[in-house]
Amino acid sequence: MQDLLDNAVTAGVAPSAVAVVDIAGRSIGPIAAGTAVAFGPDGSPLGAEERVPAHAETVYDLASVTKVVSALTLLALVGEGVLDLDGPVGAHLPSFRGGPRSSITLRHLLTHTSGLPGTWDGWRTMPAHPGRDALLADILSLPLVTTPGTAFAYSCVGFTVAMALAEDATGQPWPELVAAKMLDPLAALDPRAASLTFSPDRSACAATELQVVPVCGSVRGMVRGEVHDETAWALGGAVANAGLFGTASAVLALGTVLRDHAQALVPEALAVELWQDQLRRIIGSHSGPGFGHGLGLRIGQQEWMGAHGRTARGHNGFAGTSLLMDRDHGVVVVLLTNRVHPSREHNAMAGFRSALADAVFAAAPDERA
Repeated sequence: MQDLLDNAVTAGVAPSAVAVVDIAGRSIGPIAAGTAVAFGPDGSPLGAEERVPAHAETVYDLASVTKVVSALTLLALVGEGVLDLDGPVGAHLPSFRGGPRSSITLRHLLTHTSGLPGTWDGWRTMPAHPGRDALLADILSLPLVTTPGTAFAYSCVGFTVAMALAEDATGQPWPELVAAKMLDPLAALDPRAASLTFSPDRSACAATELQVVPVCGSVRGMVRGEVHDETAWALGGAVANAGLFGTASAVLALGTVLRDHAQALVPEALAVELWQDQLRRIIGSHSGPGFGHGLGLRIGQQEWMGAHGRTARGHNGFAGTSLLMDRDHGVVVVLLTNRVHPSREHNAMAGFRSALADAVFAAAPDERA
């Protein structure tokens, strides 16, 4: 595994990488390679004495791996009867009352079948310091691109809407909900998860991108210890589509709990649905390898889950992160990188993730045999 990481860093896939895996209850790693901070505030390469090497406890921006924790938080609220998985979100959000939007449910949002657009570009055009409420209102007013429940289209906007739904239903800010409903219970089950946070120690973090395009009027510069995603940052950093940080061991803790006893986090019936492919039920077509989706978990995306990942679940993240879980083989694979440091031009992560997954599957027993 060390060779895989070293070779990827040498090839320029990412400046740094940390990986840890679990095979049938036996952990291997974390193993680190490369430089967590390789470029200075202006994007110029740092000298050898100024660089910060990656190590087992380096904290990474998890990017869309955050969605796994967000989905669990929302399902916990469903289990408590606060939210309805199949009720209209318009019951809480006025902008979703009337027209096709009135049929959108939390299940649609968690499976990317809501018909909402993938991203929100308002961070490019909104004035400086408009306030979170104004930004969120703009996101909640976005028009549909397809009829709800008819097609799969990956949507960060959908998770933002789900966050707004939860905040309205509970009257609590999103980071408080995530901590109370998921992060604290998860850490109680596995103390390694304690580093999962929306507010990391900057000095412990790998750096991400040099951002020179204004976000709501502000130029961010070299990003470190703050969420890379522009929408998440504009909304305060702690949102449902991105914003969590953590070590590889913390993400492994999440993955092993979901693989082995997800019902410890959400009611058993919802834990089953979390894992099951929802798309045939919702859009009425065969999903198949590479196209499946549970309630917040991507399914069988072999381009990054590997040749043997047809039954794998998990999520990847734009900044260069991924969590893969496979119950048939008893594996969990965590790979954290800062591939967007200092720019997002590095774009060879799928092959890197796949090679690591292939190596882990090769070492794992097949529980179906």
